[in-house]
Amino acid sequence: MNKEDIGKVLKLYRKKNNYKVSDVAIKLSEDGKFVAEKTVYGWESAQALPDAECLIKLCELYNIRDLKAAFLGGKSRLIEPTRHEEELLHSYRIHSEMQPAVDKLLDINNNKKSNYH
Repeated sequence: MNKEDIGKVLKLYRKKNNYKVSDVAIKLSEDGKFVAEKTVYGWESAQALPDAECLIKLCELYNIRDLKAAFLGGKSRLIEPTRHEEELLHSYRIHSEMQPAVDKLLDINNNKKSNYH
C-alpha cells in the first residue's frame, strides 16, 4: 500500500467518524501525541505518513479494528459496531441482572449458535 492509499483511508475513516481535522489533532494531543492540523492534512494528502504510534492511535480513534480490511482492501470478517452499539454492549455487560429480560425481548436464546462468528 502506498502513501496515497493510506492517506485516502485515513481521510475516509475520519469523515466516517464525523471528525474535523482539528478534532483529530486535539484528540491525538490529549493522548500525548502533539500534532498540528497541517500534519493531519499532510497524512491525508500523502505528503507524509504517521509514525507507528500515531497510526495506532488514529486506528483506535477511528474504530478501525481490522487493519487488513481497512488498509489492504481485504474482506473483513469483523462487523464494525457503531458507537451506539458499543454503548449498548457496554450497558448490557454491566447490567447482568437485566440480560435475561433483554434476551427475551430480542428473542435471543443463549443456546443458539450466533450468526456472527
